[in-house]
Amino acid sequence: MRATTGLLSLLLLLGMAAWEAPSPAAAQGAPPAPMLRGRELVEALRGGGYVVYFRHATTDSSQADTDRENLERCDTQRNLSAEGRRMARDIGQAFRALGIRVGKVISSPYCRAVDTAELAFGRPEKSASLYFAIGADREERARLSADLRRMLATAPAAGTNTVLVSHHANLREATGLWPKREGDAHVFRPRPGGAFEHVGEAGPEDWPRWARDAADGDRPAGPRRAESGAR
Repeated sequence: MRATTGLLSLLLLLGMAAWEAPSPAAAQGAPPAPMLRGRELVEALRGGGYVVYFRHATTDSSQADTDRENLERCDTQRNLSAEGRRMARDIGQAFRALGIRVGKVISSPYCRAVDTAELAFGRPEKSASLYFAIGADREERARLSADLRRMLATAPAAGTNTVLVSHHANLREATGLWPKREGDAHVFRPRPGGAFEHVGEAGPEDWPRWARDAADGDRPAGPRRAESGAR
């Protein structure tokens, strides 16, 4: 009886582990990298060599995606709200004020991601590899995750950073990290051999605050945390 109970407990633990999403470190087979915060993160990005993954900016929750086949039609999608458009512009202005150089800008084909990327950084390259994972079947989600991991492991051009703009579910499935709020960002450092490290994160309000701190000669604080909004 005791042996049976032990076996059942072991099977339960294995089942729980199978459902748990992998952490970025586990996915790469390496210990976690030290997290960069505030001024350290800004100074690292100024030097280039990072991939910054943004969840699209704030959207209009009264709208819904009704046609996932024709993503050129913004009128059938949930789009950025006025606040979201302001948020995207503010992020882009802060990057420029902070001297953070952006090379490639790649976005999901959904209008809310394209508009976020364009308002912040200029016209993006649209990639099917960043298609909203929740709108895909299991096989397609696995492909999207593999594609995203490759993008996170791809080194930018010297002195620049790559920006990816997509959705919360894509990063969650590919790395175990969840950008809870619209506009949240996670920063990755590509490593040799197709690996990458998660080295920092920021909320949408952090970039303008860090830019103001830099202009005032103050030390930028770390990111502020808050709860999530819509997908």
